[in-house]
Amino acid sequence: MGKELAVVMDVAGTILRMYRVAKDIEKGTILTNVVTWELIMERKGRVLVVPQIDPSLMLSFQPDDKLNKLIDGREQLLEISCASSPVSKLQAMRILASSQARIGDIIEVYQEVSARCPSNYITAGMIVDVQLQEVAYALSTGGMPFPGFKDVLATLYDQGVDVYVASGDSMRSLTYLRELGIDLSRVYPVSGPMKKKEIILNLKSQYKRVVMIGDGLNDIYALRAADLGILTVQQDTRPPTKLRVAADKIIKNIRELPKILSCDD
Repeated sequence: MGKELAVVMDVAGTILRMYRVAKDIEKGTILTNVVTWELIMERKGRVLVVPQIDPSLMLSFQPDDKLNKLIDGREQLLEISCASSPVSKLQAMRILASSQARIGDIIEVYQEVSARCPSNYITAGMIVDVQLQEVAYALSTGGMPFPGFKDVLATLYDQGVDVYVASGDSMRSLTYLRELGIDLSRVYPVSGPMKKKEIILNLKSQYKRVVMIGDGLNDIYALRAADLGILTVQQDTRPPTKLRVAADKIIKNIRELPKILSCDD
């Protein structure tokens, strides 16, 4: 007999309220409060590359150093998180190696987020464009837990719920979740849309019910695959229609979660 209930949560926009900053490399402009998946989905052949390294390492380089100086010898630490169409890691690595983007581009967005989000959860990455054969955006993200999240987590544990996390971020940044009370052995890092779906399907073979909670298009397949898909609009109050349709329930605040789960029994 399988265990009773597993809840799988996205991180950015679900557990944490996010602040994201991007730099358009071609135009040299800074964009604030961006939505990562929107930048990726602007055109086919775009992919988010997440270095599993401490972003502060970048500060040891000269701002005008090219990106290849940062990634040289650390290729195994770079992972593809999300893509608008299939792009191999080898393709992305070749573009990064020849890119004219500078380490200073990433430092710029990282420092912008660090000043706004004084927490241990800060990531940095690059959106690579295969058609341009170049880095389209440098990107940094920071986040703080939504008010009441720790109480929600404690209630779920009291109810005997097993809580998992599926996120597109690297494990380096996700170790912060331990401070919130999440078991890191149940955290799936660098999870794109299809991997999140696979995680749900795998857990469904182990539990009587599996619930997915997410907020973005990268959660859409997992929401559909779960026994109960919950869309949270606490970060973004205007999600696209197809995301709303994919969800069984929509909540405005993560505090609503325990009651919804108990009513859905």
